[in-house]
Amino acid sequence: MTDASNRTSARARWCLGIVVVAYLAMAVVAGAPNSPLTVLLPAGARPPSWATRFATVVGLDRVGRSGLTGMSWILVLVVLVAFALVLREAWSRRVSLSAILLASGISLVISVAAPLLLSRDVYTYAAYGRIDALYHHNPYVSTLSSFPHDPFVAVTPGQWVHTHSVYGPGFTLVSAAIARTWAGSAGATILAFKLLAGVAIAAATGFVALAAARIRPERAPFAAALVGLNPVLVVHTVGGGHVDALIAALLAAALAIAATGPRALSARAIVITVLLTAACLVKAIIVPVLALWLWWRVHSDRAQRGRILSAHLAVIAGLTLASVMPFLAGWHTLAPFATLGGVEAWASPSHLVGRAAQSIVGSLSGSSAGTGAARAVEAAFLLLYVLLVTRLARRIRTYHAAALADAWGVTLLLLALSMPYLLPWYAAWFAPFLGLLTDDVLLLAGTLVTGILALTLIPADPFHGLTTPAVMNGVHYGAASVLLVVLVVVASRVLGSGRFSTTSTLRPKPQP
Repeated sequence: MTDASNRTSARARWCLGIVVVAYLAMAVVAGAPNSPLTVLLPAGARPPSWATRFATVVGLDRVGRSGLTGMSWILVLVVLVAFALVLREAWSRRVSLSAILLASGISLVISVAAPLLLSRDVYTYAAYGRIDALYHHNPYVSTLSSFPHDPFVAVTPGQWVHTHSVYGPGFTLVSAAIARTWAGSAGATILAFKLLAGVAIAAATGFVALAAARIRPERAPFAAALVGLNPVLVVHTVGGGHVDALIAALLAAALAIAATGPRALSARAIVITVLLTAACLVKAIIVPVLALWLWWRVHSDRAQRGRILSAHLAVIAGLTLASVMPFLAGWHTLAPFATLGGVEAWASPSHLVGRAAQSIVGSLSGSSAGTGAARAVEAAFLLLYVLLVTRLARRIRTYHAAALADAWGVTLLLLALSMPYLLPWYAAWFAPFLGLLTDDVLLLAGTLVTGILALTLIPADPFHGLTTPAVMNGVHYGAASVLLVVLVVVASRVLGSGRFSTTSTLRPKPQP
């Protein structure tokens, strides 16, 4: 008898087809003139010709921005509903892993080939890389404003122009290599960053499927779908060429290695430390996961904790020094390690509460007191995060990859929800772990967060000016309010019990 998990239901096939077609339709809408799904391009760059031709053939060149915005929202809602149905079918074991991987591969190819979607962050990556590779300055010392004639600086959002790089030195080396290789073509540079993101999410999908096959085989299609078909990763992260895709790949690879079991643990543990350190050298914000791993590794063999800790710290120090040395120039070099890596608030629960506190306190005691109240609120959220992670650390007692997936996944979900800002592509941090969480309430909470974030940032920054007030208000007062409730639920699950619940709230249906 054929295992039901190897079959794909008719509903699942239809939904997978709808997801892929919707991603293709979004790429075509992005190819229309003045599309709400794309952004202003640097001089010399052009949107992909296939998308613009397709948009012209179907008459989108005659549709105004408001009409295109409506189409974009319909497509996003369609893909979210179809994606949710795919997840439901995968949970019920009515989708094969091969079907998920095939649909994911097609979706990622479409997103890479599409016009640049929804964000201009890739311009800062290219600009900082060009500062090092082409202008031979230090991106941790020189600001973008020192190079006003660079094509990427000219279209970089204003809040970044006067900042040093906030990205880790590991990624700066990668961005400098891309900038050097495609120095003569702005379009090729953008495509290179998008291709890097697409390959990274594809790799993360594969690693997650591999980890799930070893930890929870029945969850493999479900876990893979949460990464490879997730709209917030396909559209926002890969479509925008975001660096967070690399983090997803590195974290998923570490989890896949951890899932191979306790044999030859010492050697594989070093590889895991290398991967987690590399993720921190992309964005230092991932340090809590590395700290949790070291805490567990030391406590897993107390008789040799000194030797184990020394070996892992030596690896971390060696990798860090190797990536930092090309940029070492005083305290500016440490900027990525002293900042949370962003300069703007977006969909953040802490920012929502902070604004409320600032308004109330400011009206009573003046603007300075209001600003102080907002900062106190943000600090309180981060303090709560530290307390929650401390509680998580105490739960990792014996070697079990499922326990590590729980700890890492919930740590990163809490981190995203507790920060002063929450951008859509930050979902790449915790999405690789969602399908393996033992607490189904936390799984549902994390999945809901990815769906909410997928709805933000549409329409994208207009070609002239910043995001419209309507979009900002919808994000700050709409999405942030829902995410605040999610944060309360997640925190209560972590604080309210000594271990995660393993009782399924979405039990797979028995198969005949």
